[in-house]
Amino acid sequence: MSFVQTAVGYMPLLWSAVLFCATVPVLVALRRWFRVFLMAQRLPTPKAHPILGHAADFASKEKFFDRALKWCKDFPIFHKTQILFHPLILVHSPEAVQAILSRNKHAEKGFIYKGLKALLGEGLITSKGSRWHAHRKLITPTFHFNILESFLDVFVRRSKELMTRLKEKEGTECFDISPYTQRLTLDFICETAMGTPIQAQSNERLEIVSAIHKLEEIGIYRMIRPWLLSDWIFMFTKKGREQIKYKNILHSFTDKVIKERKQLIEQQKKEEGKLAVVKEGEESDFGRKKRAIFMDLLIESSDNGNLLTDEDIREEVNTFMFAGQNTTQLAINYCLFLLGNNLEIQEEVFQELDSIFQGSDRDPTMDDLREMHLLERCIKEALRLFPSVPVIARTLTEDQPMGKHTLPKGADVLILPYVLHRNPEQFPDPEKFNPDNFLPENIKNRHAFSYIPFSAGPRNCIGQKFAMLAEKTILSTILRRYIVKSADTRESLVVVPNTVLVPKRGIKITLNSR
Repeated sequence: MSFVQTAVGYMPLLWSAVLFCATVPVLVALRRWFRVFLMAQRLPTPKAHPILGHAADFASKEKFFDRALKWCKDFPIFHKTQILFHPLILVHSPEAVQAILSRNKHAEKGFIYKGLKALLGEGLITSKGSRWHAHRKLITPTFHFNILESFLDVFVRRSKELMTRLKEKEGTECFDISPYTQRLTLDFICETAMGTPIQAQSNERLEIVSAIHKLEEIGIYRMIRPWLLSDWIFMFTKKGREQIKYKNILHSFTDKVIKERKQLIEQQKKEEGKLAVVKEGEESDFGRKKRAIFMDLLIESSDNGNLLTDEDIREEVNTFMFAGQNTTQLAINYCLFLLGNNLEIQEEVFQELDSIFQGSDRDPTMDDLREMHLLERCIKEALRLFPSVPVIARTLTEDQPMGKHTLPKGADVLILPYVLHRNPEQFPDPEKFNPDNFLPENIKNRHAFSYIPFSAGPRNCIGQKFAMLAEKTILSTILRRYIVKSADTRESLVVVPNTVLVPKRGIKITLNSR
């Protein structure tokens, strides 16, 4: 019998093996889904469309939080929703949130983050398991206080540039502050992350800025169309081709900067005979501290690629840029909006700043920022009412008891800080802007998981101190010079949940010189 005849004879067996290998993973996935689906049917749930489920509620972004707040009143601990045949469990009480976030067992991020993989890769936001643990351990020291202190120079310098641009708006009609703070915080992030200002305030390198936002938009587009979360399907769509284009633009830029920073570090090592990044407050040969750069710190921690590859560094830097820029900008915007609607509290903040600076126009120091207690409480209260991250998602990695019910392993759980932060048992008169909510005597008796603007538990935000430092710097700079008034009231402000909590029509304010 010839070789060809033998091969032909084995073809049915070969095809059977191929079909078996292709079918088994599908059957396993279907079995897991079926278990989640059946167990979820036993959970309490609001009334829904028999086929579409609660898809209309999730699609109506402008009304989603109103609906979610109603759900929370009807089901104060948790409840199940469903989009087509995909169950989503929403948890509302601080105790339920603690059960999900407080331990490593549910540390895997939910499916909604998959749409951001093109932008973030396997950075801290999207990675899981041993990779996440290893990277978190390596990156945490880069947010040490001494390193954050070295960033203050960037924050002050860029804030001054913003004030120059705002000068033209002084005493004019209301305008949207969002484009100004967006460019400012992008400069903050790029200069501290990569050592190279993207110069967004000067309209340079706007292609990079556009690529970041386009990838974010595409990620949101995929999140609300679950069938497009399959990379194999998505790659054949127009949006899929756009994603490849913008990903290449962003990755090329970051890769170029990594190469340049590595060359610079090697050159400095040769010239100075020591590391380019001065850690723990050491001084350079010129008797002054060098400014730390996030990318350099990652390069130094990489052990020549053994612990972090160039791709790992790129993904962590892109994650830092995306997460830091959006959230910091929104925290500034919402705090200005709330102070612009509460002028008596704004005046108290100004009096606090005036007592620190004594009427001078000098730059703030770290000691000054530490003394801004009321301003810090205002920022925290703004984050309570308008948390920058509107949705936290987890996939349960084991069955989770919840009262008399059991949330099934593999189910997607959503936590809505916007809803959680309005719990009247934790925050009396929850819709009122009240910075006193964060006085020490009011914090001590509050549930630890009732306020989570930076998430909570092992996967809490690593950059929250960075954000607070940046926000205090820019807000104090603006409030020392201007009286801020909001054009919109609380009732007229419309916010929508995307990857961050976006004001639909921006944040319109007026600025009058003090």
